[in-house]
Amino acid sequence: METETGARHRRAIIVVAASVTAVLVLAYLFRGVFAPLAVAMALAYILNPVMRWAERRRIPRGVTAVLLFFCVLAAVAALVLFALPPLLSQLYAFGVSVIGEPAAEAEPGFVDLNGDGVWSHGYLGAIAEWLQGLAERLGRGEGEWYEKILLEWQRSSAAEGSVLDRVLAVARQAGEGALSILWNLQGLAVGVVLTAVYLFFFLMNFDRMVEAVRRWLPGRHRARIERVAGEIDRTVSAFLRGRILVCLAVGATTALGLALLGIPYWYLIGVVTGLAGVVPFLPIFVGLIPAVLVAWFDSHSGLAVFGTVGVFVIVQGLEGWVLTPLVQGRAVGLHPVTLTVALVLGYEMLGLFGLILAVPLAATVKILAKEFVLPEVRELADEEPRVKG
Repeated sequence: METETGARHRRAIIVVAASVTAVLVLAYLFRGVFAPLAVAMALAYILNPVMRWAERRRIPRGVTAVLLFFCVLAAVAALVLFALPPLLSQLYAFGVSVIGEPAAEAEPGFVDLNGDGVWSHGYLGAIAEWLQGLAERLGRGEGEWYEKILLEWQRSSAAEGSVLDRVLAVARQAGEGALSILWNLQGLAVGVVLTAVYLFFFLMNFDRMVEAVRRWLPGRHRARIERVAGEIDRTVSAFLRGRILVCLAVGATTALGLALLGIPYWYLIGVVTGLAGVVPFLPIFVGLIPAVLVAWFDSHSGLAVFGTVGVFVIVQGLEGWVLTPLVQGRAVGLHPVTLTVALVLGYEMLGLFGLILAVPLAATVKILAKEFVLPEVRELADEEPRVKG
């Protein structure tokens, strides 16, 4: 009897493992289809405590779901009407500042894309002129020591193209990426509509779905599974809700600091920095470096550059030492390096879908390993070695 019970349990474990593997494979193969579903599930998961709060006050779940759904739609509409236009305006102006304005035969001799009446050659044009002047000075045996180091670095490169060629190649790739994003706007619109439909369904049925899963849990292990699931729920929910608040605070304070310094595109840089805050160290690359370049090209002032760096140092310090411990605590308990690797792997495998799932899955794997794997490893490590007779 015990042998039959053990065999049945093993078969059940194999079936469950095979089912989970099949679901993961399907999710990867059809990630474009599952992405709106994952976003809607994440939003419903974040908003479910509000649903439970309303139920405790005897507010019908359907009424709460409708109200929450329209609140989310109103928030999205407010973003589109009030937050998105200035963001797109600054993004357009930033693109003109980077690429520059093309020449034209008619007066005033160039295409005035930003409407200021001044011919802007763009940051890339300024870099190209500087590199050309650098090559001429070095060809005459002139130039500062750091410029000669740059020349040696260029010569040591295996590629035949110059530094300017690489800069232009990067710019071309960025342009192609921007065109790809514009080309996929139609798919994005469809995804938003599907996400809204899925969200309403999940808001209405979230607790029912959880209860349906609970009924299928094996009776012998139900208490342990529910305890582990509760720990995963507390960890993931604390991370998601806390990280949203932290990213909002980081983006707002960064934008405010840059605006007080008079740095152009402060709103755009603040939004990008806030969105990048989910990945450790990423705000340094997508926020600080562009902000420093903009500050230098706009004013050619070392004071503006140091002020910009100071804003990011202060904001990142507040995030690491105040905001994250206060709002989020040590919810996930993942080392920043582990967190970064999980996000990179998630993006490489599933793109945006993978970024959404990376941290929750990494936290879940850690909790499951701590509960089911590490005790077995510890037991093996504590075994006494056999003495050969």
